Amino acid sequence: MSEPVSNQSLVTVKLILVQLFWAGTFVASEIALQTEPPAFTAVVRFVVTTSCYCGLLGLMNCRGSAATLPRLRRVTRRGWFVLAGMGFSGVFMYTLLLHAGLERTTAAYAALLIPTTQPIFTAALSRIVFRDPISAGTLAGLILGLAGASLVISQGAGSMSLLSANVTIIASAFAFSCYAVCSKLAPVELTSIETTTVSFLFGTLFLLPMPFIFREAIDITAATPRFWLSILYLVIFATLLPYLWWNEAVRAIGSAKTGVFTFLMPPLAVVLAAAVLGHAATTQQIVGGVLALAGVAFATTELPFRRRVTSQ
Repeated sequence: MSEPVSNQSLVTVKLILVQLFWAGTFVASEIALQTEPPAFTAVVRFVVTTSCYCGLLGLMNCRGSAATLPRLRRVTRRGWFVLAGMGFSGVFMYTLLLHAGLERTTAAYAALLIPTTQPIFTAALSRIVFRDPISAGTLAGLILGLAGASLVISQGAGSMSLLSANVTIIASAFAFSCYAVCSKLAPVELTSIETTTVSFLFGTLFLLPMPFIFREAIDITAATPRFWLSILYLVIFATLLPYLWWNEAVRAIGSAKTGVFTFLMPPLAVVLAAAVLGHAATTQQIVGGVLALAGVAFATTELPFRRRVTSQ
């Protein structure tokens, strides 16, 4: 009995760390985009990341802790389509839309918009695709988290000049919700790292021609040390660890409940924006962050009275 509780606690800790790492993603991406165009930045990030995943998987196979090729042969055609869909939504569309939005808005807006909308999209898609029931507690947590995140976003977010960028950012949140739902359909024959590696290979292949299609002016010599440090952060702390842990969590507790944890991102993003970009948090943002945290706690904690009601 204690093992499942311990495993769920570990999943919770990992998801909190994922949100901390992802809160810094927007700051790192904005810094990287100051010297290089969006599609090229995405290509550099995921070529390096996917190479790391392939190297790690190859090392595991050499040491005998994995036997990837036999499992890949057992993946059905439907499974390959799911993996391609994960790469298309979670790597290709999400990253391109995020970078396009960050060109016209700030990291703070992106960090506040995505956690507001992504859990709602994920819960709705899970309901449509899997017929997942949404409990009263989860629904209340979503509403409370949405209210908190909306309060944070309403701080200076009413300018019409931001509308196009904000719509693009929200579209990137929808793309990641599609990734979260697709990951629930990932081939059971593959491990979490194998699923992530193959989906990233697909996503990177989709990204490779985009700098040429967009006719971006690429000057790699103009890349500053800050650009490469940002890429290093995006590879390790925004991609390598989080995507592995996210896939584990989706399989362990479901995509809808996993998505609720993204409400942690607004308060974390506010802290990072203040520390790195010098944006001081306002009282309204702090109150919104507290509400968002309460939403996560309510949606993911089995309160005693809720357990009694369920058992009856």
